[in-house]
Amino acid sequence: MNNMEKSLQPTDTKKRRRRKRPRRIRQNWFFRFLRNFVKLFKKRPLIYDHNEDIIGPAIFVSNHSGAAGPMDLSMFFPYYFVPWGAHEMRGNYRIRWKYLYYVFYQQKLHYGKFKSFFLATILAVINPFLYANMRLIPTYQDIRFTKSLRESLTYLDDGIPILVFPEDSSEGYFDTIIKFNEGVVVLADYVDKHRNLNIPIYPVYYSKRAREIEIGKPAYYRDLKAKGHTRSEIADILRKHINTLYENIKARKARNAKAKERVRKG
Repeated sequence: MNNMEKSLQPTDTKKRRRRKRPRRIRQNWFFRFLRNFVKLFKKRPLIYDHNEDIIGPAIFVSNHSGAAGPMDLSMFFPYYFVPWGAHEMRGNYRIRWKYLYYVFYQQKLHYGKFKSFFLATILAVINPFLYANMRLIPTYQDIRFTKSLRESLTYLDDGIPILVFPEDSSEGYFDTIIKFNEGVVVLADYVDKHRNLNIPIYPVYYSKRAREIEIGKPAYYRDLKAKGHTRSEIADILRKHINTLYENIKARKARNAKAKERVRKG
């Protein structure tokens, strides 16, 4: 860890959040009420941002942090964004329920059948309202993925960043990310080809346990491609950037624990 990382202080994000939400992603009044109500019962995470500010089209790549990550980021992240998500969550009730019960809760989160059934039955009802207000872009694993790319491009054209959770979660969610899917790299390439834009990709790590969000310096797709990196190599570079942020969070936690111990001992 370098000296800059050691001296990095929590960021005052109030001014950024006072910015007017772009009209295209304005939220239903009831959704805003629910979000603010839920925030009363959640501890606000500390934000460690390596950037002075982020304005204009960009891509954020983040760990998922289990079940809580996407919603917590939607409440506390200092920049507006539109997230990617599994297309099943924008399907009908049966499709949503099956995905939540079998895939999300049992396969990814390793919940038991009763807990999975209970949560899937409830959340499959309310998720359409939540995801519609978050403007979630459904992603696919077939030719329909081009729809996801085109929709993402329309938000980027309006200067609204896209948030992607690229980690391979087929075996579950882990603190240290083992493998990245390449969809985010395909998006960056699509933007490069269709808008001639060397789009910045910002790594993000959210730790629910530490209640911290760290936002790293950007990588630039065109620069990485010019160095001869393949699509899979670029995805792995981004994965390592995010894991580095996790190591920063762990190091801060260890330093804080030592400082408290010294104070306790007098």
